[in-house]
Amino acid sequence: MRKSLLLACAAMLAAAPAGAKPWVRGYVVAQYEPAFFFGAKAGTSAPGSDCPKGANPDNNYDIVLQTPFRSAAEAHALNRPVSETGRDPIVMMDSALSHRGFRADIETYINPFAAPDPGFQEVTGKIAEGFDLDNNPRTGGFTSPEGRQGIDNAFYRVMGCGLSYRGVAYQGYLSNRGNDKMLDGLYTMVVRISGNRNPLNDSDAKVEIGYSPDPVVKDGQGNATADYSFRLARSAQYTAMKATIRRGVVETQQVDELRIPAFAWYETNRGEVLFRKGRVRLTMQPDGSLSGLLGGYRDWRDIYAKDTFNVPSGGQSRETTYYQNQIGFYYSLRRNADGLPDSRTGQNTGISAAYRFIGRPAFVVDPSSPVAINQPVPDDKADRERAAFWQAVTTSLISPTPQRRRGPAIPLAPPRTAQASGQ
Repeated sequence: MRKSLLLACAAMLAAAPAGAKPWVRGYVVAQYEPAFFFGAKAGTSAPGSDCPKGANPDNNYDIVLQTPFRSAAEAHALNRPVSETGRDPIVMMDSALSHRGFRADIETYINPFAAPDPGFQEVTGKIAEGFDLDNNPRTGGFTSPEGRQGIDNAFYRVMGCGLSYRGVAYQGYLSNRGNDKMLDGLYTMVVRISGNRNPLNDSDAKVEIGYSPDPVVKDGQGNATADYSFRLARSAQYTAMKATIRRGVVETQQVDELRIPAFAWYETNRGEVLFRKGRVRLTMQPDGSLSGLLGGYRDWRDIYAKDTFNVPSGGQSRETTYYQNQIGFYYSLRRNADGLPDSRTGQNTGISAAYRFIGRPAFVVDPSSPVAINQPVPDDKADRERAAFWQAVTTSLISPTPQRRRGPAIPLAPPRTAQASGQ
């Protein structure tokens, strides 16, 4: 036995290149956001190559609130300024915004297909960050800033002109808000890269990305501090991938399921996000930091549900504060879905997306004992509305408005397969 072990060790040493030895590098994510290419020179609302008309304008509520059962005069009366009525028009419009389908009793955030498509300003530019997820350079419609063809990032096409996200990297409104919440303890995401040859060139590397229960440590300016230790929870919100490294650029293999912490800014939209056919590209920077890009296909219905049924910033808030038409958002997501066709209907359930992040050097370690994942606290209203939406969108039948109840939370999302049928 001893002779066999000696022979095996000798063979391994002979196969390894001179000077090769196991190595590991860790990072804590300090900034994280959707990877939306900003095509203007300055200003979040300015016209640019991405959005020639500029960012989405505010909603015209005189038009938005008109329905078969609500006249133009009634719609206008609901959004008169406070100087005329003494009441906040946002409060007055609250119920009307969620009831604008073909019948007055239909909750249209839950049943968005019951209202006509109002249109949605989408990106018309041809440059986008992301990946060629289907390995077809003739699809996707985008070219990366570096010149890669066939980039698939349809979520950017849907939301890239949205005023909430538009702007230079990591400076959009929701990006700032989400990163502030992340650094304040809403969640922590870490990355660990390891290999057996050289950190800058390794044909047999490994990338792990996932959730840590340890909060980010901030410096005096509110930025993530380097060189702290973080435990890596590998039971959920975690994925390990094989990778190759060339000149400090890490490319992972495409994996069927990439599960990581979601970009979030509230308790009700944090948690795990699933990318199907996911990939990650990392670049180790000379200053020791890490720039990252990850992508895959997300279930577009999950995106709509997490964005619309969110406490306290739900559909009405998205429409009155974030310059977003939620019914138009639904139709735009469905129209631009470009992957994961449903096995029964043939309709695409996935929409390609990419997110970028910046990591600071950190010690990412395995815990001595299993650590718990701090899952989102269930919210009765958001949970029941999301479940009602899933019932509607997967059956094409009108779901009634759920009644608030007490008791255990109901599921937030559909079965874990992304192949469930749906409109």
